[in-house]
Amino acid sequence: MYTLIRNRLLPAVALAAALISPAAHAQAASGNDPIKLGLIDIYSGGFAFIADSIRTGFQIAVDEANAAGGLKGRPFQLVSADMGGQVEKAVTEGRRMILEDKIKFVTVGIHSGAAIAVGNLGKEHKVLVTGGFATTKRLTGESGHPYISRANLSTVEIGSVIAEYIKARPDIKRISTIAPDYEYGQQFIEDFMRALKAVRPDVVVVRQEWSKLGATDFSAHVTALQAQPVDLIVNGGFGADLVNLLKAAKDFGLFAGKTQFFTHGLDLVKMSSVKDLLPANTAGTVWYPFYALNSAKSKSFAAEVEKRMKTYPTGPTTVGYSAGKMIVESIRKAGTATDVEKVIQAMSTISFEGPTGKTKVRGCDNMALFDFYVGTVKRDANLPDGIGVTDIKTYHTEDYARPCQELLRSRGS
Repeated sequence: MYTLIRNRLLPAVALAAALISPAAHAQAASGNDPIKLGLIDIYSGGFAFIADSIRTGFQIAVDEANAAGGLKGRPFQLVSADMGGQVEKAVTEGRRMILEDKIKFVTVGIHSGAAIAVGNLGKEHKVLVTGGFATTKRLTGESGHPYISRANLSTVEIGSVIAEYIKARPDIKRISTIAPDYEYGQQFIEDFMRALKAVRPDVVVVRQEWSKLGATDFSAHVTALQAQPVDLIVNGGFGADLVNLLKAAKDFGLFAGKTQFFTHGLDLVKMSSVKDLLPANTAGTVWYPFYALNSAKSKSFAAEVEKRMKTYPTGPTTVGYSAGKMIVESIRKAGTATDVEKVIQAMSTISFEGPTGKTKVRGCDNMALFDFYVGTVKRDANLPDGIGVTDIKTYHTEDYARPCQELLRSRGS
C-alpha cells in the first residue's frame, strides 16, 4: 500500500513512521541530505570559460571537504545556474535557490553587478552571499552588509597595485584607459585613478574609453585611443573583451609605436588565446602564475585542475577554490549549516593553505586575503602554451586592503 504525501508515494510502514514521529523523520532526513551550495555565473557566451574555471576551483574545495567528512558526515553539494550575463536572471536564480531549494549559501561568479543584486537577497532572507570573482569595492563596501563575503581582492586593492607599478616607471607620463561600462569597470577606473593621483599626481590621463561588456567590435575604441598617443594604455577588460580589444589593436597598429600596454587579469583567459596578439613588453596583473610557484599545494592544485579541465589552471580556478573553501570551512568550523549567523562569525576566524599560499578571511567585510602578482609577458617554450609572465612581483593583499574603518563608514556604520 502506498500513500501520497507532498507529492511522494510512501509505503504504509513509512507512512506510519512519518505520522507517529514527524520530528524524528525530519531530523533523520536532514541528517542525511547534502548541504547544497549555490553558484550563479555566466555559463554561456564569451565568458563561459571563466565561469567553468571558477566552478572547477569551487568543486575542488567541496570535494576536499567531503573527503574530510563533510559536516558531521553530511556531504556538500554544488548546485550551479546560468545567469547568461543578465543581472535580472541572476536575481531570479538567486531567489529560486533561496526560496525553493532552501539554499543558505549562494555564490555569484564573475559579474559584479549581479553579486550586489543577489547580495540584497541575502540581506533580505538572511542567507550568506559570496562574490566568487566580483571585484567591485561596493560589494562589501557601500552595498555591503553582514550577509556578504568576497573570495578575492576588490577594485581598491587592484587599483593600488597598478598605481604602484606606474609609480616605479618614471618614463610613463601620459596614459589612457579603457574598461567595460558596468559596475566592475566603473569602480576599476575610479579606484585606479584615485590611487594613481596619490602616488603619481604628475601623470596626465589623456583619454578614457568605455566599452560594452561582451562587445565584439572594438574598432571605434581603438581609433579613439590612437588619436592621442600616450606612453601607456591601462585596460580593465578581461576574457573575451580582452581578446577582441587586442584583435582590433593589432589590425589598427595601436601598439606599433612607443605606446605600451598594461592589462588587469592576464590569466583570466588561456594565454594561448592572446599569445599572437599581446604587444611586446605587455605588463599586467596575474592571479595565479602557477608555473612560478613551487609549493606542494600549488603543484597539487594545478595538477588537479589539469586533470578535470584537460588544461592548465587560470586565475579564476584559484579564486573559485577560495570561494568554495571559505564557505565549507566556515560551515565545518561553526558545526552547522542552518545557523547562518554562526557560520558568518566562524568565517572571520578561518585561514587555509591556498594555491597562492596562506589565505585568511578578515572579519570586517568577510574578504579573503591572499597574494596577488604583477609581471611582464614572456614568450618561452618552457612555459605552458609557450607564454606566461616573468619579472613577477608579489603583492600582499593585506598591505593594500581598504581599511576597515573606511569600509564601514561607506556602509553608514
